[in-house]
Amino acid sequence: MPPFFKNMSLAVKLNILVLLVLALLLVSIDYLLIHNTQSLTEEIGGERVLEEVNIIRSRLAEIEKELAVDTDFVVTSVNFFQAVGRRDKADTGDIIATANQTLGLDDIAVVDGDGKRLVDTQIEADSSEEDALLLSALEGKKTTALLIENDSSGPQISIAAAAPVVSSSRNILGAIQMSRNVSELFLTDLTFGRKGIHLGLVYNGKVIERSLVDGISLPINDPNMLGSGIMLDAASVQQAEAGEAVVSSNLVLGDGGVPHTVAYTPILADSGASPSPAVIVIVIELEEIFSFQNRTLSNTLLVFAALTVIALAVIYINIYRTMIRPLNQLKTIAHTMTSGKYDERAPVPTTDEVGQLAIAFNEMATAIQQREISLKAAREQAERADKVKSLFLASVSHELRTPLNAIINLTKFVSLGMYGAVNAEQDDILRKVEKSSKHLLNLINDVLDISKIESGSLELFVENGLVIDKIVSPAVETARTLVVEKPIDVTYEIEPDLPPITGDEQRLGQIVLNLLSNACKFTEKGEIAVKVWRKNAEIIISIRDTGPGIEAGSKELIFESFRQAKGGLRKGSGTGLGLPISRRLAEAHGGCVWVESTAGKGATFFVALPIETSLVPTV
Repeated sequence: MPPFFKNMSLAVKLNILVLLVLALLLVSIDYLLIHNTQSLTEEIGGERVLEEVNIIRSRLAEIEKELAVDTDFVVTSVNFFQAVGRRDKADTGDIIATANQTLGLDDIAVVDGDGKRLVDTQIEADSSEEDALLLSALEGKKTTALLIENDSSGPQISIAAAAPVVSSSRNILGAIQMSRNVSELFLTDLTFGRKGIHLGLVYNGKVIERSLVDGISLPINDPNMLGSGIMLDAASVQQAEAGEAVVSSNLVLGDGGVPHTVAYTPILADSGASPSPAVIVIVIELEEIFSFQNRTLSNTLLVFAALTVIALAVIYINIYRTMIRPLNQLKTIAHTMTSGKYDERAPVPTTDEVGQLAIAFNEMATAIQQREISLKAAREQAERADKVKSLFLASVSHELRTPLNAIINLTKFVSLGMYGAVNAEQDDILRKVEKSSKHLLNLINDVLDISKIESGSLELFVENGLVIDKIVSPAVETARTLVVEKPIDVTYEIEPDLPPITGDEQRLGQIVLNLLSNACKFTEKGEIAVKVWRKNAEIIISIRDTGPGIEAGSKELIFESFRQAKGGLRKGSGTGLGLPISRRLAEAHGGCVWVESTAGKGATFFVALPIETSLVPTV
């Protein structure tokens, strides 16, 4: 290989190789087009027409839903059903006119409870089907259907929705019908303005509407012609009228020999209107594929076949020497570094982009090695600092509890009159001081507990033979006192003959009381249900409430220290330590705590405690 090419920039190398590949692809495409023109065109055309069928059917379904939504929107208007109830044509007409400025529908008809028209924005010569639809709505039925109305210009197809007009006391005051005409503008909108796609509306075996082409109606007088020389297929039309979408298996040649794909799909086939009296025909031009094939066919395939072999050989050799082999070396060294050996370095054989990549890789390896050393030192320092923080919090919390207990006791003594009589107002203030002090003491106890847990200094007073009912029942009674002023029913159900467990009775009670306190705090009315049962080798405690529930993204966040869900932040109380402490205490007993909840539907917290544990009783 020439030295100048070896050190040539990688971009130039790749450009040369891409040019060779493009030449190879051009030859391959020419060859394939000669031998597979028909199958390729049919395959692409079939995929496109199937896609268009799905788009058209989806759009028709959306229009049906939009009509139903628009109907519900109008009939739920208080002013509207009151106007209909009064049979006030003027007020009803004003409301419909105002609504239709936004909805843009072609026809809206409203009748009173006797079937007499109050409003009809489009008066038809033949309104029998519209009357039948409104009569069905007066019977309390919401309906979506095709309306076929005949006038002097021929049949007019519309997609309509009807619904009863119901008062707030659920009395039927009248009915409303809304519809969109399947016109040439409607069909044009279904194509989203894309070129090469034409739609036709077929009724009674004849094309009665066609989509616009560049905003102009096609001057076609033959009712059996769709456009571009494409004629209707009567058998496919009949099959589509039976409620089934039909895709022509063969290409249809139009004007100038341009191939087309054709499909037939019924209107409202999924809404119960089967058979469908009207069918939409989809015609897709494949002119681009047709023109491409004619431009790219060539008679030089044999020559290019030989060039292909040579090009492949050249590309492979150059890519291997300049890219594959150096990159494989980089990969091997990278794998070595992942095992913790940061002394390996990549060779730099050239000065092109691959060589520069090797240089950058070596610089990165050096930086990673230095950073790993720094991170290790920083991690050790952070762990020491975290332990010191936890010890500090534990010490400060301990020192705060003593004076707080004194304040609580002294306040209680004064309130009891041990230091002289107190009046009602003084007694109320003293009770508030006592309550606030106890609340602060509980917060300090939580901080002390989490500090002990995080510093690894938490000790459990482990006992054998603990009866789970004696742990849960007091917590339930405490919870009942917390919701005495709320319309909440606290229920307790325990499976009989549960085996005793091993653990710290006080800490297990703390877990249950924490979870029950949360349920009482966030539940305003309804029920708090506590249930205890055995499952395999565990005792399960569940606490279900009818509160606001927990969002999916907050189910793990609430178990982090000092973190709360949105509901807890709105309540503005607590430190966000109750749940983390409960989970850590359960884990210390070999168990776990988790939550199942849906926002707006309450929450259920579960505690699982092992019956057999490795905890050793405290002497």
